[in-house]
Amino acid sequence: MKKNIYLWALYDFANSILSITFLFYFSQWLVVDSGRPDWWFNVALIVSSLLFILSAPIAARHIDRTGRKLPGLRVTSAVLFILYLMVACVTIFWPIHVVVAVVVYTFALYFYLMSFLYYTPMLNDLSTHENRSHVSGIGGAANYLGQVTGLLATLPFVTGAIYFFGAHGRAQALLPAVILSALFALPTLIMYREEGGHQRPVSEVQRTVVSTMKSVFANRNLLLLLVGYFFFSDALLTFSNNFPIYLQKVHEVGDSIKAYLTLSILFFSGIGAFIFGKLADKKGKKRVLSWLLIAWCVFFPLLAFAPSFSFVVVLCVVAGIMFGPVWAVSRAMVSDYAPREIEASSFGLYVIAERFATFIGPIVWGASALNSYSRSVTGRNVYEHFKFSL
Repeated sequence: MKKNIYLWALYDFANSILSITFLFYFSQWLVVDSGRPDWWFNVALIVSSLLFILSAPIAARHIDRTGRKLPGLRVTSAVLFILYLMVACVTIFWPIHVVVAVVVYTFALYFYLMSFLYYTPMLNDLSTHENRSHVSGIGGAANYLGQVTGLLATLPFVTGAIYFFGAHGRAQALLPAVILSALFALPTLIMYREEGGHQRPVSEVQRTVVSTMKSVFANRNLLLLLVGYFFFSDALLTFSNNFPIYLQKVHEVGDSIKAYLTLSILFFSGIGAFIFGKLADKKGKKRVLSWLLIAWCVFFPLLAFAPSFSFVVVLCVVAGIMFGPVWAVSRAMVSDYAPREIEASSFGLYVIAERFATFIGPIVWGASALNSYSRSVTGRNVYEHFKFSL
């Protein structure tokens, strides 16, 4: 069991190298280096989310029917690594083909989301009610450790200290990230041992598919958690997805400072996920999650009206402690509330709630940006755009 837990966490570590590098550098390559408006990046997030929302229930039904997650994880992982590799090659060798890079990135992000539809329900196989938040916190800590590793490993390529070939700058970070992520994911995909699945009767599968939503609505705790998750993940993910652009546009900081600040946030996020995950098993998951969300309600207004970049640095480091535990604890709560026979569908709805949230946040953020740009691109308008979005 312990071996599987660490292999499970290792996959989160591996995939986070990929996600943070592309989130951090591909977004800036698109907006800053290629001169495209930031809503281009948000469109990729929205379209990939829409594709996931349309297909996730089908995949979740298959998981509930067979009880097998590992085969699907292997397939989606292979496809996403190939697609991310294609994006990296376009940015390095054919940087003028921005549209191609964005389209391929959209599908890569879709398969990245699909991989977690198989990955997340494994939490139920690896934990009990008594230690679920702790195990989830281990995975969360590995995720943020992977993000720190990804930024540290790719920074020399961005600064030019290490150069392979092709276009210089931020594009150089993407290919090493794909290679590192694939190497670290291989042990999980090869060595993880999944217990034999359970083939459920066809009639039971059909009944479950038809009544999944009804079962969720009948489960008051699960329903309220998913609705709440929709709102608070919307705020947190929209901010994190646009954080590099926020630093660039508002505070005009260099890549090195952005990387070191993000590293600090991620480091404390990993610590927070581990500590609060263990605390949630002792004090109660709902209570701990409520503490965290109240803290975020204070943080965002403070950040919006921060008087200086130094104040932003202090706020972001403190916020890192609150960021990681939100997903570690909420994921464990879904695992507790979800009926075993529809656990994959429940986790699918959990991720779908997050993806629906990515519609609202990016639309508000992008609409605010379009409004500020349509009036005139001045430092004041850009600042007001980001303040309103926060």
